Amino acid sequence: MRRLYTIGILVLLVAKVFAQEVNYKKLESVQAASLRTPGPIKIDGKLGEWNNNFQAYNRSTRLIYTLSNDDKNLYLIAKSNDFTTVAKIISGGICLAINTDGKKKEQDSYSITFPVIENPQRLAGGLSNRFENRNAAADTELMRTVRQRTILAAKTIKVLGFKDITDTVISIYNEHSIKTAINFDETGAMTFELSVPLKSLNLNADKPKEFAYNLKLNGLQLNFGGGGPPGGGGGGGRPGGGGGRNALDFLDLLTPSDFWAKYTLAKK
Repeated sequence: MRRLYTIGILVLLVAKVFAQEVNYKKLESVQAASLRTPGPIKIDGKLGEWNNNFQAYNRSTRLIYTLSNDDKNLYLIAKSNDFTTVAKIISGGICLAINTDGKKKEQDSYSITFPVIENPQRLAGGLSNRFENRNAAADTELMRTVRQRTILAAKTIKVLGFKDITDTVISIYNEHSIKTAINFDETGAMTFELSVPLKSLNLNADKPKEFAYNLKLNGLQLNFGGGGPPGGGGGGGRPGGGGGRNALDFLDLLTPSDFWAKYTLAKK
């Protein structure tokens, strides 16, 4: 009886997550519309203030995301419950690049990459072991441990192009008012949150202009000394590559994915 109850809960959870995915896939592939941030925001990786109000679902990166602003900051929130995508974020972070000239080029852009984790293979590798034990309690504890270690390890940000920031690597506890955090929600999806001062980007909400932005998942960067990646790996049997919810696609993990779009700051 207890086992049937547990199975029932899991079925309901999977159904809930699947319904969310279907809704996300109805969103635009990129966000172009201006959006004001919904009130005071605490950057903690928890997206409660946003009321699950995502603006786009991008299939290249398999991220759902929202870009918004208030008078002082530009904000990015993102979320993924795709297995390989989460591993890519752990391995190489999410990079937001802003080209204020409106050009879809990384050259002369401001860029922020988070998280930057030392030895990410250990954490990303933990994801692939999720179902090896075939023990629900062990799998749950393993995933809880991986998530907690990921959050604890996510303490570093890589920044490029900022004239007032001389270092390329800064702490999440920095004096530049760049704030970012990751977390995991009740479904196990990774959640991402970032804010950066408009003045650091040479942008002004009172005089909004269109700029180009790029979101990139760098993935795991390895040196094979001329050989290919170990173990092969394929598209996981689904269009667009990726291992799916419960499988890790190693080739996809090693392959950067990104997209460009344009955004104009929203006025009051």
